[in-house]
Amino acid sequence: MDPRPSSPEVVTNTAVVLRRANRAAARWTAGRWRLGVASLIAAGGLPILADPAHAQPGGFYVGAPMAADRLEVRYDKAVDNTDPRNMSPSRGEVYRADASAAGATGSIGFLAGYRVPFGDGGAYLSGEGDLAFAGGTVRGRLEGAGFSAERTQLGENWPEDWTFEARRSYGFTVRLGAGVRPGSGLSLYALGGLRRLDARFGVDYVGCFSLSPCTAASELVPRADSYDESFTGWTADAGVEQRFGGGAAIRGEFRYTGYGGTERVIPYDDLAIRVPIALKSSGVRFQASVLWYF
Repeated sequence: MDPRPSSPEVVTNTAVVLRRANRAAARWTAGRWRLGVASLIAAGGLPILADPAHAQPGGFYVGAPMAADRLEVRYDKAVDNTDPRNMSPSRGEVYRADASAAGATGSIGFLAGYRVPFGDGGAYLSGEGDLAFAGGTVRGRLEGAGFSAERTQLGENWPEDWTFEARRSYGFTVRLGAGVRPGSGLSLYALGGLRRLDARFGVDYVGCFSLSPCTAASELVPRADSYDESFTGWTADAGVEQRFGGGAAIRGEFRYTGYGGTERVIPYDDLAIRVPIALKSSGVRFQASVLWYF
């Protein structure tokens, strides 16, 4: 080693070289850091770009719904003896009675619709038609009304055991929805529309068909009647839908439907008695559906 001190020119050159080396090392380190961050962003973003569940869904779709319902039914019945030709013990009287009951039913079916996305926030509008085949029966008891304790004489409103069997329903609805979080495939929606319910209503009873009062149980005649009824009303609900890749989606919703009512008059012309009856139904439903978008 040379013990002599370095000249000022040598010291200056050495300092310049060291500064350039430090700047090069810093640029290399920053470049590696930026490359690493970019790699992480790309790695996290590729699944989102590659997953069609995060694209805006739209177009035609079909599905298979399954539902559990709670139906409420009100039954009103009157027995009108005001016809001048009426010769029963209840001549001139009108006896009215009503009853309500609720029961559980279920259904499976088919649906098809078209969905139109709009805006950048995942909002959409869709129109949908569906058909559901139901199973389940609501059962009730009408206590009747009249002048006798048993209410089974001619012209009285006889007690009845009645059933309301839901058979099928169909309707058209419009949904307005919006994405919960961009890129998640999850959306919430509200629904409104029209719905029709086809049902069979049946009654079982015993009564006296004689103009003279019946005094023994053996004189009472058992009967059973049934009628096909259709109800048309409105429906509204709220629900959530989760969309996945490959066009698949699942949906869950809670729905209320007011089916409205029906009326009919059962004439007993030979006895000059009219029996108007009225039914009114409503229901709440939880429905889960599997969907496929095209």
